[in-house]
Amino acid sequence: MKQKPFVLYIEDDALARKLVAKVLASDFEVVTAHNGLEGLTQIQRRRPDLVLTDLNLPDISGEFIATRILSQVDPPIPIVALTAQGDKQHRQRALAAGCIGFLTKPIEVATLTQTLLDYMSGKRIDTLTPEEHKRASQEITFDLAAQLEKSTRQAETDTAELRLLERAKTAFLTQVSHELRTPLTVLSGYVQMLNRQLRESQTVNDTHLELSDLSVESLKRLQRLMNEIVVMARLSTNQLDAYKSPIKIGPLALDAIKEFEDAFAARRFVFETEGNGWDTTFMADSTLMRMMFSNLLSNAIKFTPDGGKIILSIESFREAMHICVKDSGIGIASETLPLLFKPFYTNIDVSRGRTSKTEFMGMGMGVGLTIVAKIVEAHKGKIWAESPGHDEDKLPGSTFNILLPVLDLAAQAGGS
Repeated sequence: MKQKPFVLYIEDDALARKLVAKVLASDFEVVTAHNGLEGLTQIQRRRPDLVLTDLNLPDISGEFIATRILSQVDPPIPIVALTAQGDKQHRQRALAAGCIGFLTKPIEVATLTQTLLDYMSGKRIDTLTPEEHKRASQEITFDLAAQLEKSTRQAETDTAELRLLERAKTAFLTQVSHELRTPLTVLSGYVQMLNRQLRESQTVNDTHLELSDLSVESLKRLQRLMNEIVVMARLSTNQLDAYKSPIKIGPLALDAIKEFEDAFAARRFVFETEGNGWDTTFMADSTLMRMMFSNLLSNAIKFTPDGGKIILSIESFREAMHICVKDSGIGIASETLPLLFKPFYTNIDVSRGRTSKTEFMGMGMGVGLTIVAKIVEAHKGKIWAESPGHDEDKLPGSTFNILLPVLDLAAQAGGS
């Protein structure tokens, strides 16, 4: 069976699209697009044998579509303009833009199919005189330049507005976090004091003590969340400055490990430390380094089933330190790897996860790895992730690598 020619019809009027598609259906395979951008997208997906387009579209003109197709598609696709504006000027502009035909609405139903077949085969091609072509081309060039200038001005306005909104959002987050931090600190102090008194009491029952412990842990989690909000606010305006001083990497890593000791025990993890770099001293921001380790370990815990294995390795070399967190978890799909460090990206189906830093597939804000990447960047380091793929049955695991420069302390102190 002979294959029908493929026609793409670009038209913003729904009734016109339906009518033309119905008229051509017996002899052509017709695909419609409701605006110019959709039409150009359709052409990228599949090359049509002919493009039939209105000239006055809501987003871009039919003339622009014609020039775009002719500049990017080789061999050229026959383009026919179909418009309600049948005056001489519009005809000349359409042909100068690259259309080989110009048809007016209302369409001639009886002859439309044969007319398009003639355009497609080359039997019919509408032409201009050299003078008409020159004049129409100049008009099109002038209009396209004006459209470009208008679009540029609009883009500049939009960009300025977005910057203002971004600054307002950052100021709001910073102010909110500041207003919440003080009462949180006071509340945390009182709750911890109450918890100590309950533990020392001879009459307290287990239920009260358990509720007190839950309150302490909830406040700690809320404080960590507030710290992440502050960091994200600083990240959004590229204001994540690292306040560097000579620090030893090992104690910071061990402090982060201590944070997750209960989770390691409750979920029966095998946790190991490796490497010769735990005593390495270098110039870094201790608060940010502690946060980096916490987020790396939390990520490994969340994507490793109970009974799995997590290894934290710190290797020291002459001018660099290699930090590596390796897990025996579900792994990462290759197409996901480039997205891992993007803000608010999460690899968890929200319908199955719940908010937690330590539960399997626990939900978070989607900023943990972004924070890690920005901390590494602030210390002029590199970060990358490796995984054979994603498989919740075979558990191929993942490895997160960080390379941090370890230069002469005096030189670093002078440049920080």
